[in-house]
Amino acid sequence: MRKILTTIVIIFATLLSLYSQQKTDTTGNAEYYRKFAFRTFSNESITLPYREAALCQNGSGKSALVIFLHGGSHRGDDNKSQIRGAAIRAIVSYLEKSNIKSIVVAPQCDKDHFWHDYDGKVSTALKQLIDKLIADNSDIDSKCVYIFGYSSGGAGVWRMISDYPDTFAAAMSVASYPRNAYPKNIAQTALCCVMAGKDDKAKVSLVKPTIKETQKYGGTINFIVEKDCDHISVCPVAFSDNNLDWVFNNKK
Repeated sequence: MRKILTTIVIIFATLLSLYSQQKTDTTGNAEYYRKFAFRTFSNESITLPYREAALCQNGSGKSALVIFLHGGSHRGDDNKSQIRGAAIRAIVSYLEKSNIKSIVVAPQCDKDHFWHDYDGKVSTALKQLIDKLIADNSDIDSKCVYIFGYSSGGAGVWRMISDYPDTFAAAMSVASYPRNAYPKNIAQTALCCVMAGKDDKAKVSLVKPTIKETQKYGGTINFIVEKDCDHISVCPVAFSDNNLDWVFNNKK
């Protein structure tokens, strides 16, 4: 009888612990999502839904502008899925831990486009959005604009720093390689490029030639290959505090 009661107590305690953990996780998620306001930007050819979070606004000085470009699986128009991934959560957590006054903006690319599209419609709209954010908010430091991207979002990073070499203080591309990008322009922006050694989608060999050419033009590149990671597992590894330190230590 005593053994039965002990077993019941243990089961009850375990269930209570799991419920408490689930409740904590749910509360944490709710607090995270509440940070982001719903916004929309449109030009003559495209609409970009985006989410915007103002972090550590009690800090001194102006705010850094932090742009995050999601991967292909989060394309759409719900204006929600682009802030669900591990990468942007890691960036937000880092900014808050480091008490960096910042505005985080996460646009969403629709399913008919990619960030690196050849026609440039998405990249043009994104640059117009960045310009508008800076023009409308005098608290944003135009010398502290940073752009991050994972997978197809990383390809968007390569495209943006190539098309707009005077805009970004630093950039970070993870598990992606450049399309429609020019090394001479890329060299104007400090870049952290993280690749996965076991990635069968974005192979390391696809990025090395551009990195080599960019370095010939004097570009500053922190090139990292996580040998044991694949396309998915590299994401949480890449957005480490050390790598984010490297990015945010740069100013234009």
